[in-house]
Amino acid sequence: MGLGPPILALYTQLKQLGVLDDIAEVMELGAQNVWCPRPQIVRELFHAFDKPDPPADMLKRFADWQGSASELHLALGMNYACVDLDPSFNSIALDLNFDAAPAEHRGRYDLVTNHGTSEHIMNQLNVFQVMHDFAKLGGLMLHAVPFTVHLEHGFFNYQPNFFDALARYNGYKTLGMWVGPDWQLSSLIPWEPGLLDYLTLNAKTTHLLVVLLQRLHDTPFCVPFQGHYEAMIPDAAAARYSLVVDGELYDGRRFKQLSKAGAIRDSGRRVDEIGGFDLLRELRRRIMRRLGLRA
Repeated sequence: MGLGPPILALYTQLKQLGVLDDIAEVMELGAQNVWCPRPQIVRELFHAFDKPDPPADMLKRFADWQGSASELHLALGMNYACVDLDPSFNSIALDLNFDAAPAEHRGRYDLVTNHGTSEHIMNQLNVFQVMHDFAKLGGLMLHAVPFTVHLEHGFFNYQPNFFDALARYNGYKTLGMWVGPDWQLSSLIPWEPGLLDYLTLNAKTTHLLVVLLQRLHDTPFCVPFQGHYEAMIPDAAAARYSLVVDGELYDGRRFKQLSKAGAIRDSGRRVDEIGGFDLLRELRRRIMRRLGLRA
């Protein structure tokens, strides 16, 4: 999908907020192009990083889909690497369907990006594990992926609850989740479920889901289970999973009894706001509330 106007505008905002101040090493999934026909967006990004105006030939390349994420990040003062089977932009040869993160690259990167690569990979487990392994402790992981429709674009679209589960099981901190009305527009809207009542859906819809996560713990990647169904699975199946809670890796047998992050968001509260509730007690409270009974 590449880096378009909404991502460049988001980078500007994150830099102005200080979120990108310590980003020195960037790893990108896929050798990405940059597309931005609005030069002022690019100029504002460079100014946010205290860089002079980008040269005219760079702006022309970005407007014509000829610019690369490599030249963009290097111009902003970041060291850049990417993995891809395509040798463009000096990429590191890696098949994200099969290959693990190379040992010399694990835990090395301040920012790992997925600008529309994962939806083209059949092996979803491997691609998200590789991304986890590339990120250093405290490192950021940025996803910008298809949300609704995107007909015939890739194999997958993504839902907010997927990234909630990914963060919950791995102890990531969710720094932001946004929806882009269209991947060509610079606007992003903070995600909340009520947005679905207002977003136009048709065959040309290209809503973008953008999620910024932070890796906080030196633990192996945990495969997420969809929170809505956690209480329903038998212990034998739960034993195959594990969950990171406050930096401690718990055996999956315990996640139905122990949850400091919660699993359900249907109350309107974010996952990280639920706190130290027992999961079963929280589920019971919500079910009784829906039935009009007193918990």
